Amino acid sequence: MKTLECSTIDIAPTISRLLKVPMVPPSGKPIPEVENYAKERGCKKAVIIVIDSLGYYFYWHLSPVMKNLHELTEKGLLFKCWSPATITSPAIASIFTGYLPEEHNIYSTDDIYTETAKDSENPRLKSIMEWAYRAGMKSSAVIETKGAESFRGRIRDIYGVPNSEDILDYDCRITEYALQALKEKTDILAVHLRALDRYSHRAETWTEIKKAAKAIDKNLEEIFQSAEKGTIFFICGDHTVHGGKKWLKNATYEEIKSHENNYVALIVGCC
Repeated sequence: MKTLECSTIDIAPTISRLLKVPMVPPSGKPIPEVENYAKERGCKKAVIIVIDSLGYYFYWHLSPVMKNLHELTEKGLLFKCWSPATITSPAIASIFTGYLPEEHNIYSTDDIYTETAKDSENPRLKSIMEWAYRAGMKSSAVIETKGAESFRGRIRDIYGVPNSEDILDYDCRITEYALQALKEKTDILAVHLRALDRYSHRAETWTEIKKAAKAIDKNLEEIFQSAEKGTIFFICGDHTVHGGKKWLKNATYEEIKSHENNYVALIVGCC
């Protein structure tokens, strides 16, 4: 399989082009390979699933236990995707808006409220879900409660899940809401799954990491099965795994450089 390259800021403008969502062109650019792939398959809806800490080589190490995700990869496109931030909030903001962190200035959830209060019409603060909502489309976000509340009044369908020590249960609840959003015929859905990141901080062995990966893959399977035909998936990491020294003990030079350069996996596939 040929691996392509892009940036996470290219995801929002690509969806804008595919679904004909009017938006002020951001810093990212539409990905030609995805445009061609989607046109051939008549994709009409989009789902963004951020898998926290899914670095590019982390994906390859975990792909044997993430069978549903790897199957989508085999049928779709795989990108070695540069992320402009090494922590979650600015990284996800870049995925959703198409701008670099220094352009959207969102480094924490609280920054969304602050920046919006300064200038609610600033296009650099608007996610692809908001642009779609403005165009009369049905948009949904399924994320942690505080982050979900930041979308109140900006899109119609928000689903928040309180943070939890039981991160596997948390992801299951996120998935349940994602299934609900799909059942309600959303046009653009954004989802954030966090088990891999939480386990990477706390676990000491690959066996534990693989447990989290398997759980995420099960959630992905449910989402894939519930999506309408013609739905295109953008599944990506927000940043490379934290605690790199622990997980890179036996890494190759190429894997270490990929981690240091903050390359994440982006899998694009159509159901």
